[in-house]
Amino acid sequence: MTNDANGGPITEEFIGLLHRCSKHGIDKLVSNLSQSHRGSLAMFCYGRAHLHDVALAIAATCNLDSLVVAGGKAGYFLFEQSRERPNADEPLPGSRRAKISLATNASRRLLDAVNV
Repeated sequence: MTNDANGGPITEEFIGLLHRCSKHGIDKLVSNLSQSHRGSLAMFCYGRAHLHDVALAIAATCNLDSLVVAGGKAGYFLFEQSRERPNADEPLPGSRRAKISLATNASRRLLDAVNV
């Protein structure tokens, strides 16, 4: 467990939920949080590269003041970026892992022929 900028607890489970959600799902998860807590959470996520898209989705639910109070100039920048995002309800990039395929038999035979 860690704390956001306002000292509120942020559990790893909650961050995991945010990371796996679509934009609409993130909206639902943060809808009961206060503006200031959402602003702090958005800035917390923005400070972690793997959570930038989550930060943008949360920031889209915040007003400018809450983001600026939580992050200063970075909060203003995050506010502007979040307003440029498409509104489609699709999974955020990185929230779903791509399937890994193994080499096909033809590729394997080619590798075996080279190693002979």
